[in-house]
Amino acid sequence: MISADLHFALNACFLLGIERVLYGSWFIYPNYFKFQVRKGVFGESIKNEPLFWKSAMTLGKYIKVIQFSVIAYDVIIQCDTSNPLNVEPIQCLVGVALILIGQVLNVAVFKALGGVGVYYGSEFGYIVPRVTCFPYNVSWISDPQYWGVIFTIWGLYITLDSSKFTIPIIETCWYVCSMKFLECQRGRTIVKRIIGDDIDKSFHE
Repeated sequence: MISADLHFALNACFLLGIERVLYGSWFIYPNYFKFQVRKGVFGESIKNEPLFWKSAMTLGKYIKVIQFSVIAYDVIIQCDTSNPLNVEPIQCLVGVALILIGQVLNVAVFKALGGVGVYYGSEFGYIVPRVTCFPYNVSWISDPQYWGVIFTIWGLYITLDSSKFTIPIIETCWYVCSMKFLECQRGRTIVKRIIGDDIDKSFHE
């Protein structure tokens, strides 16, 4: 019989994976996403949005509701947490530092790339200039936006002195999967070799 903790972990893995798999599909099959948008699969408001990257951004906001809900449920219901004021100062300092670093990376990415760059504008056919400013001039950290999310989540759980780290582990696994497979050229090549490239030719402008 599956324990309650394992049952929650499996459900959380599925729900948190929706974002990663969906984003990966936009990266691998951007033309098919555009085809689905114009068919009205995601609703009339998104269908009528002329810019595909803005359609992706809107969907991304909806998906974040799922992510935030899973994390909130875990922190409030699943885990035993503490008031940050009652946590060991060094532990609290590490947690807050991770949150701050994570948010600085996220803000910097949006400032550097803009919405069009963050939401797959290049894949959708828009001109996205290559940037060399912070955080893309830091050689030791690739995919700064995704590491920013990972740092923020771990920082939250450390600051709250959480009794469990199921969600940070799951999120780390999913985001690393995105960086190393779902949203990289190697992964795109493998997926298209297995599934084929025809699916991405369904949309014709």
